[in-house]
Amino acid sequence: MKSEIVETKTTRRVRLHEEIVAQIRELIAQGELKSGDKLPAERRLAEIFRVSRHSVREAIRALEQQQIVTSRLGDGTYVLEKKEEQVIEPLATALERCRGKLAEVLELRKLIEPQIASLAARNVTDEELVGLRAQLDAQIEDIRHGNTGSEADCEFHKLIAAATGNSVLLEMVTRIHDLVAESRDFTLQNDHRRDWAVETHERILKALMDRDPDAAYREMHDHIAYVEQLALKELGQ
Repeated sequence: MKSEIVETKTTRRVRLHEEIVAQIRELIAQGELKSGDKLPAERRLAEIFRVSRHSVREAIRALEQQQIVTSRLGDGTYVLEKKEEQVIEPLATALERCRGKLAEVLELRKLIEPQIASLAARNVTDEELVGLRAQLDAQIEDIRHGNTGSEADCEFHKLIAAATGNSVLLEMVTRIHDLVAESRDFTLQNDHRRDWAVETHERILKALMDRDPDAAYREMHDHIAYVEQLALKELGQ
C-alpha cells in the first residue's frame, strides 16, 4: 500500500463496519488507496479504526460484496481495479427509469452531447474521422433508398461519443439513443427533415475535422435543440 492509513475515531451513530467501509471507500476515492494496494492485516485495521476484529471482518465482507476489494487466502486483502461496470450500471439503471419520459431524456441529451462533441473534437483520431465520414455517407445512401436513415443517424452519434476516448460516455450515449429511438423515427418522417439531419451532421463533422471544440459544441447543441423541438411537437408534449 502506497499511503499509510491514519488512525481515526469511528462514530457509534452508525454500525461500526459501515463506518469502516465508508472510510476505506473515501481513501480509495481520494487516491490514498489505489488498485492493487494491499490493506493492512486484520489486527492492524482493528487498531487503526479502534474496533473489534469482528467489525473489521464484517467491513471486509461488505467491501468484497461491493467488488471493491478481494481477499486472497494466505496473502491478504487487495483493492480491486475499478471496473467500468461499477460506474455504468447505476447510470444505466437510472436512465432506464426514464423510459417514457421523453422530454427529460431530450433535455439530458442537450446537456451532455454538445460537451461530448467538444471533447471529441479534442481527441478524435484521423481513423475515427474516416469512420464518421463513412457513417454519414451510409446515412445519405440509406435515405436515397427511401429509408429514414435513423439507424445510421444513431450510429453517427455513437461514433462521436467513442471519439472522446471515454467508454462511460459512449455507454451513456448508447443507452440514451435507445430511449429516443421512437422519437428519432418521428423526426425523420419527411424529406426536408432527413435532408436537415444530414446537413447538420455535415456541420458537426466539419467541426470535428477542424478539431474545433467550440464549433463542435455549438453545432451539436443546435442540432439537438431542433430535434427536441420536433420530437415534442410530433408527440404532443
